[in-house]
Amino acid sequence: MSEAQVARYRSLDGLRGVASFVVLGYHALLIVPAVSALYVAHANPALLSPEWWLYATPLRLLFAGHEAVLVFFVLSGFVLTLPFLSRPPTGRSTLAYYGRRIVRLYLPVWASLVVALALALAVPRQPGPTWLGSHHAPTVGTLWHDAILVLGTSNLNSPLWSLTWEVWFSLLMPLMYLVIRFARADRWWWAAIPVLIAVSALSRFAVVRQLLPAAWLTDDLLQYLPVFAIGMIVAFNRDGVSSAAASVRHWWPVVAAALLLTVAPSIAAPNGSYGVRQSVVYAASLIGVTVILCLAFASPARRPLETRPVQWAGTRSFSIYLVHEPILVAVALLVGASGWWWVPIAALTIPVILVVAELFYRLVERPSIALSRTVGRALSARPVPAAAEPRPAVTPDAG
Repeated sequence: MSEAQVARYRSLDGLRGVASFVVLGYHALLIVPAVSALYVAHANPALLSPEWWLYATPLRLLFAGHEAVLVFFVLSGFVLTLPFLSRPPTGRSTLAYYGRRIVRLYLPVWASLVVALALALAVPRQPGPTWLGSHHAPTVGTLWHDAILVLGTSNLNSPLWSLTWEVWFSLLMPLMYLVIRFARADRWWWAAIPVLIAVSALSRFAVVRQLLPAAWLTDDLLQYLPVFAIGMIVAFNRDGVSSAAASVRHWWPVVAAALLLTVAPSIAAPNGSYGVRQSVVYAASLIGVTVILCLAFASPARRPLETRPVQWAGTRSFSIYLVHEPILVAVALLVGASGWWWVPIAALTIPVILVVAELFYRLVERPSIALSRTVGRALSARPVPAAAEPRPAVTPDAG
């Protein structure tokens, strides 16, 4: 791999770090009742109020939590596809992939649940109408759901909701890879990506969700799996994206446009029932997320993502994501947070979160990464009966 290739993949770590800080800021602000009402009660902010500036203007880029999760999803689709491009899936390699991925995801999640449970027991939850009040006392049932992920999660550690879809995608990813290759969606990317965006946008209509079997699961699968698939298709075409990027002279207008498209839903469509207008701006948001991914590995815009502080955040992004919310909730309950005066306290809490994330990374995440690689190597070496091992769907040199 060339030096340029190493740099562009390091920049994806940086993008992951930026997204983790955006989610952190988003959850810190949700503790303010006026901001909570925008998401829990789907209220619209009063013009020129503090929450209006943070929700309905480009300032939302600093606290765009849901959009940051979409960035995580396209990143996962992109990064998990790369090994399959150099070595098409076989029975043995797919088994090794599952072993690595399950260990990589579940061990840190289980450890984060221990942290969240300890904080919930030390600082009892206080149910109420706000986002902070949506955190109820843990039960055996909710802990079980949180631990297995695939059946949904509670608010013991609310960011785990996205891990439900990470796990589902991880389980379905080898099949999705084969479908993309069989359908030649990688070659028809200019049509496949708009179709995936349309499917994700249409899945949010109530009439569509009512028609789906097991809607509690399939409606969000239909919304989020296409987002992962967009990242996969970009991975298939990463060399073409890089070549196209070389012809662009002025990057910062492209960066600005992508960022504004990403937060278009809150700026251009007020809260309310999901309709045509909301679907259009949500589709625009997915376009912005896709362009951000491309910018992060194929343009000069990647350079700030390769700086040392951002790289640190990138390598610790999963740990930050897993531990920040229980700490914020516990501190908010301890101080009785009820208004904007919570913001400076949240700012003082962030360094504590980063220290805990560093400890979590060293004690939990980094060992889990090492163990996942060990498991992957062991499963790669495990004999697989010839009759049970499928032939590769494509040859390694297929275009």
